[in-house]
Amino acid sequence: MFNQDITPYQNISILILVSFAFQSLLMPSILSEIDGPVGWISIAAAALLLYLAIRPVNKLMEKHSEDTIISISNKLFPKFISKSIGLYYIFMFLISNSILLKDFSEQIKLMMLFNTPLSTIIIAILLTAGYAAKKGIQTIANITNIAVIVALIPYLLIIIFSTYYADYTNILPIYPADVVGVAKSIPFAMLGFFGFSILMFSNSRVAIKEKNLLINKRFIVISAILYIACYLLIVVKFGMKEAVNMVWPFISVMKFVNIPGFFFESTEIVGLCFQIVVTFTCICILSYFTNLSMQETFKTRENGYFIFIQIPILYLMAAALPGMYMMFPYIRIPIYALSALNFLIPLLVAYKNKLRVKNEELRIK
Repeated sequence: MFNQDITPYQNISILILVSFAFQSLLMPSILSEIDGPVGWISIAAAALLLYLAIRPVNKLMEKHSEDTIISISNKLFPKFISKSIGLYYIFMFLISNSILLKDFSEQIKLMMLFNTPLSTIIIAILLTAGYAAKKGIQTIANITNIAVIVALIPYLLIIIFSTYYADYTNILPIYPADVVGVAKSIPFAMLGFFGFSILMFSNSRVAIKEKNLLINKRFIVISAILYIACYLLIVVKFGMKEAVNMVWPFISVMKFVNIPGFFFESTEIVGLCFQIVVTFTCICILSYFTNLSMQETFKTRENGYFIFIQIPILYLMAAALPGMYMMFPYIRIPIYALSALNFLIPLLVAYKNKLRVKNEELRIK
């Protein structure tokens, strides 16, 4: 049950949903990095780079359709390098999940559970997410499909309706653009496409490989459209002067929603409920793929028990992290490093695989 396959469309739902969660998380960084409303250029540039990278990655996945990037590395590289790649993905997933968990729990405390200790909220989320992740990838994929339909789409509609009284001149001027700011913010935008890293693992769990390779490109396009649209919606609603000071832009947007005929008094709470579904699902996804990366790195035959080992680790990491508003000034260098490694490691593995294929062809000749 834990290792059942998923469909290509379930896979793309996972990739889009987890990317949206990190795009929301990193949106303030992009807003504050650029002088002017042209952050969408950074997002478009990041999407283009990843779209170009998908082609060699697809060839790699086609050659090793049943393997994750860690198990492929075990075949191509010396033990030290392959173990280093495996350990990197383990720590990267743990750090990313702990940051997402911290941000998520802070939102719940601020908006709903005012008197509940933050540590209690964190442990409750971890225990529930751990139970869901232990059920396996197929269960998570089914939850993701439901989350996309009943939470992500309505959530986006609420954000769209929030621009009812927006000033669309806020997206101007485009020229002259802050070229330096755009270049510096590309790593922030690139890390927002977090599904690109998940793809290196989820592809091995997809039943119909050929169709999935085509869907991989669609994921980049769809995520880019959502990312750019959300960025522009925040800019037209608040303008750059206000937007750069927001820790949670989407929640701030929903404070001023005016939807004609909407029967809820507080659209902010409704939107937060949708966001809870989306973020909780992403925590489950990351927990599963952290388990998979541990399983591949340490070459064990366990059936999901690394998920329970993650719970105390994630709890300590999330509890130790400062508030998100305090972290933003200090995360530039870590984001640069994570973006570079997430982008370059798959290309390095794909290049090594290409060399190996050429050497095998030469031997046959």
